Amino acid sequence: MFFMSAQFSFQELRQKDFFGGNHGVGKRKCRRPVVTKRPMHLVLKSSVARGRYSLLHRKNSKFISQLVASLSARWAVRVFEFSNNGNHLHLLIQARDRKGFRGFVRGLSAMTVRHVTGTEKGRPFGKRFWDSIPFTRIVAWGRSFLLAKNYVVQNQMEAAGVVPHFPRGQAVPWWLDFPHSAS
Repeated sequence: MFFMSAQFSFQELRQKDFFGGNHGVGKRKCRRPVVTKRPMHLVLKSSVARGRYSLLHRKNSKFISQLVASLSARWAVRVFEFSNNGNHLHLLIQARDRKGFRGFVRGLSAMTVRHVTGTEKGRPFGKRFWDSIPFTRIVAWGRSFLLAKNYVVQNQMEAAGVVPHFPRGQAVPWWLDFPHSAS
């Protein structure tokens, strides 16, 4: 006989779309959700990335941009938007498969640390560079995708000094407002 399980709540469904960062600290470990048919917002954050270790340092910025481009081609990951904010990276990506996503994230995080800190095999940095594991969020197509894309573009403009820092948790600034469909 077939029995149906209890109905999921919307909070449970939303929780499955997030993984990493400080979101899962102290919780049981599970497999990172990776979706190949929808984009994912990826964030790598470091409190060590200041001064010469800054991701925006003249020696590091160009390398990281080229690294994102080469890793995306190697692992078949489509990069919709990329923002380097000095102490954290924002990417809006879509992976072809789990293996490609894993290779892209591992390569980006490891090669960034090796270049920025100058570490080599047998000569470790001495402390953790990244604050926590990479944060990912599965993004739906449509309005959610446009909001995530605008968020990354907003970070690009703030990092470049084009616009002042805009507090999070409020409406999207007018300069990033996307076109609404005519009804």
